[in-house]
Amino acid sequence: MIYNMLKLIFFPLMRSNQFTEEELAVQAAHLAKEVQGPIQGLCIASIIAITDKILPDHIKKMLLEVLRMTDIERWLREEGRQVGREEGREEGIKQTQHTNALNALKEGLPPELVVKITGLPYEEVRKLQLTLH
Repeated sequence: MIYNMLKLIFFPLMRSNQFTEEELAVQAAHLAKEVQGPIQGLCIASIIAITDKILPDHIKKMLLEVLRMTDIERWLREEGRQVGREEGREEGIKQTQHTNALNALKEGLPPELVVKITGLPYEEVRKLQLTLH
């Protein structure tokens, strides 16, 4: 079982007179999709990880097409969405901090107090203050 799994994972990297790298990679992806149970994810993830640094981009794109909507792809998409949501939240917090800092500076509060209120670094507050003049 382990030997067959390793053969499957390294299949895209094998040299062949009969098949191109592209064909070997696609065959490996098709075989990995047929693996049943939790080991399927390991096979697919291993193929992606091993081929990522070695195969050209056009072959990697083909692999992704073959692997579309496997559990791994769903997991990667959800992970990407989660990262995007977190980055969006962080950007929103930073925008709010800047808006609050600008409003406080407009009201005449000293930069040191604005730093305490907003949590922004002193240098950022000073830059914001300079935009007001």
